[in-house]
Amino acid sequence: MDILKVAVLVPTYNEAANIEFLLRKLKQVASNLSSIIFTVYVIDDSSPDGTARLATKLKDELQSQNFSVNVISRKAREGLGKAYIDGFKRLLAMVPSSDFVLQMDADLSHDPSYIEKFVSAARSNADFIVGTRYISGGSCPDWSWYRKILSSGGNAYARLVLGRRITDYTGGFNMYSVEILKKIQWDGLNDAGYGFLIDLKYQAQKISKRIVEIPIQFLDRQYGDSKMPINTIFKNFILVLRIKIK
Repeated sequence: MDILKVAVLVPTYNEAANIEFLLRKLKQVASNLSSIIFTVYVIDDSSPDGTARLATKLKDELQSQNFSVNVISRKAREGLGKAYIDGFKRLLAMVPSSDFVLQMDADLSHDPSYIEKFVSAARSNADFIVGTRYISGGSCPDWSWYRKILSSGGNAYARLVLGRRITDYTGGFNMYSVEILKKIQWDGLNDAGYGFLIDLKYQAQKISKRIVEIPIQFLDRQYGDSKMPINTIFKNFILVLRIKIK
């Protein structure tokens, strides 16, 4: 079986309570997928709680033939979108590049055990794999009823305006082929929170030759505070129209 190179992009800010557990879980996934080379990039916005320092400390311990950790420390906290854009640009500038880039949260809301399904889809010629809460098997069991309504309603609206090739425009657990990422207009991409995720996925689904959606169970973080205010969901109703017009 051909070797597949997967870069895992994890933006962090004050995730010291979660980052070690996440990296160890990712190492466990790698140990079960010997034909995949995983390179994790922790993109840290100068977390005052020492997230980057802890991730750096774990690098040598977790290093294996098909698993490694790199820490990229940014000077200031600029938000999820800008951290991701910076991370994607850095990865695309590397030679040789990875075959796929997986994006996921550091707060354990995205279960690394799903990664094997992402890889299987990539092996089956998918170039855009979406972790979704909105097909059979997907769920958000920890959410209140009104948060579920807001999120599912917002995604239904996004599908109506932006297209129905994907069901979850606001989820952050996705894998893109490098060939797709090379065609993204990064400098014109919305860099504000969910706006980044919606804009990136809208562009990717227009370019993609084969999309596969993986149903996921999204869990609320156990440690630390949520960094995405609930009113962001309301703001995205206007944002979706702006992305479509652009």
